[in-house]
Amino acid sequence: MTTHQEAAEQLRVIRTMMERATIFRALSGEAAMLGGAMSLAAGWISEGKSGWAWGGIWLAGLAVVILFALWQLLRVAQSHSRPLWSHGLKVALRGALPSLVAGGFVGLLYLRSGVKGGESIAACFWIMHYGIALLAIREFAPKSMVWLGLAFLITGLLSLAGSTVVQAMNPLLVRLGASGLMAATFGGFHLLYGAAIVTTTTRRDGPGA
Repeated sequence: MTTHQEAAEQLRVIRTMMERATIFRALSGEAAMLGGAMSLAAGWISEGKSGWAWGGIWLAGLAVVILFALWQLLRVAQSHSRPLWSHGLKVALRGALPSLVAGGFVGLLYLRSGVKGGESIAACFWIMHYGIALLAIREFAPKSMVWLGLAFLITGLLSLAGSTVVQAMNPLLVRLGASGLMAATFGGFHLLYGAAIVTTTTRRDGPGA
């Protein structure tokens, strides 16, 4: 490899690492705290509701968080004079979207079916597939996000087993209900994670932090 090729490769690696750090900063920390707060609010508002009325509240909260994340991405991209639709963002979306779309679709099917407890099963699928999505983009995030993804995945799996196999195995799910389970995970997990990131990150943290 020539000196020119080595320099080009080093520049490519540096650019990729910067994009990864940008994506992490834009989608983590403050966004996690907003997502947690929105989830707690949605959990309170959706309590006692069912079907599409229940799901619509959570989808509205999701829309707010997505808009905030897009605003953060745009702000960071402009401050660094880089395009919003970067290579790193494309790769991250390719990794996360399949699980998010699949889990979201299955959850909505359960809401549409009108079966008893459909909200709890939908919540389990959303929690589980969100965890899988976080694990799918672990190359673009710090190790703390891997632990967050595992927490969602494990909670989703255990809750799904308790709601579909033996309800008595999971008294916590019965006690919380669908809204409580969503608030405890998307609300509690995100608030804890976001607070930890906001208060401890030094901006040197990148994919391996």
